[in-house]
Amino acid sequence: LAALLLGYAMTGLDDGDDDPVLQDGDQAVVERLIPGRDAQVPQQSNVGIDLVEGWDAALILNGVEIPRDELQRTPEIGLTEFTPAPDTAVEDLQTGRNCVNAVIWRLRDGRGVNDRSVPWCFEVV
Repeated sequence: LAALLLGYAMTGLDDGDDDPVLQDGDQAVVERLIPGRDAQVPQQSNVGIDLVEGWDAALILNGVEIPRDELQRTPEIGLTEFTPAPDTAVEDLQTGRNCVNAVIWRLRDGRGVNDRSVPWCFEVV
């Protein structure tokens, strides 16, 4: 029974959909962290956040705010992503621990009114 419960708990943590570290209000807004918290990913991975409709985000990767024109945004579905590449704010992900802070806000409020912060880290292998 213990092994079954442990397997179920690990499965729930690995999918990134129900992040147990998100604050209560953010759980209703954040659909997915990209990559998930504490995930192990290759160096070419995208970084981003998938929010419910009606929300927008800015991304700060390893302390560097990604300019709006370097983000791949799909506002209709609340998706904001960044792909590190030459001649961008962050040219590549560093091997080891990388951290993201997504600043999120309701579209109807605009940025700066009721912003929230959603931080997480992941490992590049």
